[in-house]
Amino acid sequence: MVRPMTCPICGKAVLPATDLATSTVPFCSERCKQIDFSRWNDGRYVIVENLDPARLAEQLGKQDPDLSADDE
Repeated sequence: MVRPMTCPICGKAVLPATDLATSTVPFCSERCKQIDFSRWNDGRYVIVENLDPARLAEQLGKQDPDLSADDE
């Protein structure tokens, strides 16, 4: 059974997006979307991940050469 998607801010059901240009998915409203953005902007959300040297080297190797040229 498929469970309906719920808004991560208020828990209300989120309707499927019919127009991606005006969609607020995964939020139920523009208000909840702005609340989430504000929390990220204030630093209340963080992504914590251990820094693995091998993975870092791999990611640095995949960088766009044009971006790394600015470092020289």
